[in-house]
Amino acid sequence: MKQETLLGQPALDRQSIETLWLNLDPQTADPEPRIDSTGPPAAPEELWLALKELQQQNRELTEKYRKADGAHRHYRRLFEHAPDGFLATDLAGTIQQANHAAASLLRLPERELTGKSLILFVSGRDRKRLESHLSKLQSLPACRDGELQIQMQPARGKPFDAAMMVQPIPSLEPSRIDLLWTLRDITRLKRVAERLRVHRNQLRILSARCLHAREEEAKRIAHLLHDEAGQITAAGHLALEEIGRQLPASGRDRLKQLKTLLGEVEERLRQLSHELRPTVLDDLGLDPAIEFLAAGFSARARVPIAIKGSTGGRLDPLIETAMYRIVHEALTNAIRHARARRVRIQIRRGRGRLCCSIRDDGVGFDCDRLLSGPGRKGGLGLLGIRERLDALGGRLQIRSSPGHGTELQVAVPLRRRQ
Repeated sequence: MKQETLLGQPALDRQSIETLWLNLDPQTADPEPRIDSTGPPAAPEELWLALKELQQQNRELTEKYRKADGAHRHYRRLFEHAPDGFLATDLAGTIQQANHAAASLLRLPERELTGKSLILFVSGRDRKRLESHLSKLQSLPACRDGELQIQMQPARGKPFDAAMMVQPIPSLEPSRIDLLWTLRDITRLKRVAERLRVHRNQLRILSARCLHAREEEAKRIAHLLHDEAGQITAAGHLALEEIGRQLPASGRDRLKQLKTLLGEVEERLRQLSHELRPTVLDDLGLDPAIEFLAAGFSARARVPIAIKGSTGGRLDPLIETAMYRIVHEALTNAIRHARARRVRIQIRRGRGRLCCSIRDDGVGFDCDRLLSGPGRKGGLGLLGIRERLDALGGRLQIRSSPGHGTELQVAVPLRRRQ
């Protein structure tokens, strides 16, 4: 007799059970379990439902595995074919994985890189830097110091300059941190940067020479105005005196008017000569020249100008001239454009540079609006200030806002007086 279960269904023999489990494999099974339509099911109802549920779960797990495997292959391809070199190491710097770009840069196949220390591929002069970087990462795994520029020594070939960045990442093993490094060859970039630096220095030297030539020409013209034009006006005064003695009294009033006009011409020529090249700057230095300049602006515009600080002695003529011109331009802007009621000049020398700030309480302006945009560096006055500072390796900082005045901060590196 056939053995029956408590539910009255036929009991499953070994062959029936194996057939049911075979149907659960999505690679070999039908979409649904095979059931004999001519007779009752070959399993109890509870077991039959459980088997169908297991089969559905198996299909879902298989689909999830297929998607996860596809994602893994996708990201693996991204890692392997990335344009930059990628290296995965432990905290000691032992290489665990490398992509094609990294293998190409280090001149070894990926499989031969695995297990080697990253330090072996660093030039001797930079190994201590990388070792120090790894030590810091071992003590503080979450820290990042930005880009690290070092010289790499591949297994074959010449050394190259590289830029490296590191990102700590959690490992598959619990409580372990791995490191993901990016590696990029910046040899050409550094060559271009060096050429730009050389060209910039050449332009700076050329600009300084042009400014020097301009100042020398201004000095020559100033001396001509002061000496030759002064002699001519003096001769004119003597000639008018001699003519006056020969004129009747009725004609002497017109002669006085002519003398007055000649005196005004003489005074204007003197002012032009001083503006072109103040003799006080050449004879006494920057401090007296700025005091004389401020006194002239204050007298003409009736604006108090306070001066604080000192240069501490004579400086290189190029620096004295540049700083004098910058202060002159700043005072012109403060009086003419900003309509300032008070101006303060502060000069300070220290730490190998000369600093000067010119602050006014004028109308101010929007710095971002004035200085932003392609090719916008302010007006011609600011352009001249920048030109002089660039020639000396100086820097300019402007602080201003509408209704709150303006402050120009200038810093110039000092050099030995020539």
